[in-house]
Formats: sequence, C-alpha cells, structure tokens
Amino acid sequence: MEPRPGRGAGSTGVVLTSDRQLRVVRTTRPRGLRLEGEIDLANVDVVRRVLASAARDGGDIRVDVSKLAFIDVAGLRVFVDQAGALALRDGRMVLVGASRQMVRVLGLCGWDAVPGLTMVERIAPAQRRPRI
Repeated sequence: MEPRPGRGAGSTGVVLTSDRQLRVVRTTRPRGLRLEGEIDLANVDVVRRVLASAARDGGDIRVDVSKLAFIDVAGLRVFVDQAGALALRDGRMVLVGASRQMVRVLGLCGWDAVPGLTMVERIAPAQRRPRI
C-alpha cells in the first residue's frame, strides 16, 4: 500500500497501512511510528515489515502503542525480536504508552528485560525553536 498523508484532527504523519483492524502511521515529531487498532496473528507480518523498514534508518525507533486496543503474544514477540536486532546495532525500540496489560505480559514472559527494549509512558512534546 502506498503511503498517503494522515487525515483527521491532530493527525501528523504519513499513513503506511490502514485496514479495518490496524492503522500504521509514520510520525515526524517525534520520528517513529504510531500503531492504532489491533495486532494479532492476522496482521503481525505487516507490523514486522513496517518495524524492519523503520529500523533501516538506524538509531532508535519510537513506537506509540497508546492507541492499540489489543495485541496478542505474536504481536509482542515482533516488538521483542526487533528490539533485540536494534540492540545489536546500538539502537533501541522505545514503546510509548504501553497499556498495563501489555507491560504485564512482557514482564511475565521476561521480555521486559530484553536488550534494546524500553518503555515510557509518553513522549514529551517536541521543543519549539525560538524565533529570531
């Protein structure tokens, strides 16, 4: 699917993929991805491809998961695998806005200690440069 400009109030970024179940948006402030909807076995390959593509740019990947209504263990495993791959290249995956359930399952599986995986409640707004 071709990227297209984001739509809707407050939408910033480019929609990479969107269907009835999942919407993936590439964000610019901060640079990363926003996932909205549900991730399960049916669309986990799409998520894997999007994360791998974002990792090619190098550095950290910030993934806003605060708008996910559901994610199964297969979806979590994709995040964990990609975080491990990033750690090998001195990068990390920063999950932003993970639900209590997501944090709990990651902890129960021992995946919260995977090198390269960081979780934060939210990202601070981008600093504006003063006008001169």
